[in-house]
Amino acid sequence: MAVQSARMLACLILLGLSSHSVGGTWTDERVMGGELDTYLYIPDSEPALSAGRALMVSLHGCVQRNETIRESGNWETVADEYGMVVAVPQASGEGGLYGWLGCWHFHEGPEASRNDGDQAHLVALVQELLADETLNIDPAQVYLTGLSSGGGIANQLWCMAPDLFAGVGVSAGPAPGSTGARSDLKSPSVSVEEGREYCLKYAAQQNGISIEELLNTQLWNTVHGVEDDVVVPAHADRNAEIALSVYSEFSAMSVCDDAASATDKTSVSQWCDAQGPRVSKVLVNGMGHAWPAGSGEGFFVDGEHLNYPAWITRWFFANNRRLAAE
Repeated sequence: MAVQSARMLACLILLGLSSHSVGGTWTDERVMGGELDTYLYIPDSEPALSAGRALMVSLHGCVQRNETIRESGNWETVADEYGMVVAVPQASGEGGLYGWLGCWHFHEGPEASRNDGDQAHLVALVQELLADETLNIDPAQVYLTGLSSGGGIANQLWCMAPDLFAGVGVSAGPAPGSTGARSDLKSPSVSVEEGREYCLKYAAQQNGISIEELLNTQLWNTVHGVEDDVVVPAHADRNAEIALSVYSEFSAMSVCDDAASATDKTSVSQWCDAQGPRVSKVLVNGMGHAWPAGSGEGFFVDGEHLNYPAWITRWFFANNRRLAAE
């Protein structure tokens, strides 16, 4: 834990010595991953780490569009701080009514696969970006965040694709294995034991790669508005318990010192293994079902409470397990 704390302190000191302004650019929307209309934010600053740029994939929720995250998600400043590329894809529209509503199609629950549908498209998108040498993306610094249905599919993909994602942030999303039924959104139907089993089943889709090695170097977070009446806050507790149950298969986990609260309206819980923080949960008082941007406004975007893009990026950078010692 001392190593992780020292890394966090060094990172924050380094950033504190520099002034940052938004100087990067959003690209025009283009098809990536075979099916996903995607905006990229490309910073003009140097990457924070010499290994290369980080990649943050940010997923919208149902009835939102990726334009909302591009315009109101508040990724630019922190992307410039860290020299981080941000990808904002639009859901493919697959999945019947859910697709028509603009949802990410995680609704097959336990039967979902990284080789089909939006899951496969997102895997392909990341692989395409990693292959683009002009972006200089470090495979050890690939992160995924998502709101609502975007959180639901993110909560599948940390299990399905731990080879790709070093860290995942779930904003108001249901558990691994959930079909997103209305009754489930109002009260989590997936138990901790079921969620662990579904997650390990998803992870077993890997071929020839050690599941233990992948999941034991991954970070997981959830953020949830206490006033959320669409996906109730009980999902934050259940999701954190599932993540802890999965990671505990490979290393001992316990409550550690809480991360400093981001604002006076948030509470932050954190769990560590022998190396430091692995799992965190952020509850935002006064916030409903929304992307916690921290400034501005937009459709299902909260600009009054937590700057989650800044919070989660700093947490990922401070605790990344896959980076070689610099």
